[in-house]
Amino acid sequence: MAQDEVDTVRGSRQRAILRALQTSGQVDVNTLAECFGVSGMTIRRDLAELDHAGLLDRVHGGAVPRRAPAYGSRSTTMTMEKSRIARAVAELVEPGASVGIDTGTTCSAVAAELADRNDLTVITNSLHAAFELRDTGSRVLVLGGLMTPELSLTASTAAQERPQIHLDLLILGCGGLSVDHGITYFDPAEVEVRRTLLDLTDRVVVAADHTKFGRKKAMALGDLSIIDVLVTDEQPPAELRPALADVVVAS
Repeated sequence: MAQDEVDTVRGSRQRAILRALQTSGQVDVNTLAECFGVSGMTIRRDLAELDHAGLLDRVHGGAVPRRAPAYGSRSTTMTMEKSRIARAVAELVEPGASVGIDTGTTCSAVAAELADRNDLTVITNSLHAAFELRDTGSRVLVLGGLMTPELSLTASTAAQERPQIHLDLLILGCGGLSVDHGITYFDPAEVEVRRTLLDLTDRVVVAADHTKFGRKKAMALGDLSIIDVLVTDEQPPAELRPALADVVVAS
């Protein structure tokens, strides 16, 4: 088999491993080897490559989704950039809009920028964002579910009812933006909440600083074409620009 064919097969197998990880929350070497009809050594090599790419964490006998760094440590990094991004995102929110706000430190900064508005309807599953909006005159709806260490609220797909809401704008953070994996995150349960809100919105704004460019996390929300506006602090690198050709980039 030619080398390019080998690379194609390996890439297809590794994408299937990530899908299995997203579904089950953990994978083991022996089961994967049997499933794909390859040796355990081949699977361990795949897991090592995916670990190096930041897409999962290897554990004894298999792998688990890569955990996000603690919220507290992230909140003290890139603070000036996040504040600038948050202000630019807030300017996109029209009077009287219904707005979905994602979890994460940048989105919490957006919530803080919107706290002095009294004309909005805000929907979020982030307790951090909700806390920033505690004194607002706007209506704030907090989605329910199981609280995570990130102080986000999630529910299983089976248990989660589709909210009876319409969003003019959905503001998303992200763990990474890449050509081949699109918009990616750490937590599969949080991704399910984002998918639900994505189906209810007219417009998607992604707020992400330049450190997210080229990063790949284990849980994919979709490709970059679902973004309407990308608000960032630097222009995306050349390799991302073709995939963002139809996206408004504000920096």
